[in-house]
Amino acid sequence: MSSDSKSPDFIRRLAEQHGLARALELFPDAVQTAAERGLKPLGAPPAGTSRLIQPATQFDPARFEPRE
Repeated sequence: MSSDSKSPDFIRRLAEQHGLARALELFPDAVQTAAERGLKPLGAPPAGTSRLIQPATQFDPARFEPRE
């Protein structure tokens, strides 16, 4: 992927993790729009839910390995 990519780094990493790197190269606007839509919450949390609650993070050990 070229270094002059318009996509933010986190969207590039998300695409790579989900096997969509080629789709990001071919259709950067569509993949970026889909990622932004998918990252938005579906709705407000139920009444009585603490504001400190967050979704669980997904651990990916491959992110910490050096790239060759």
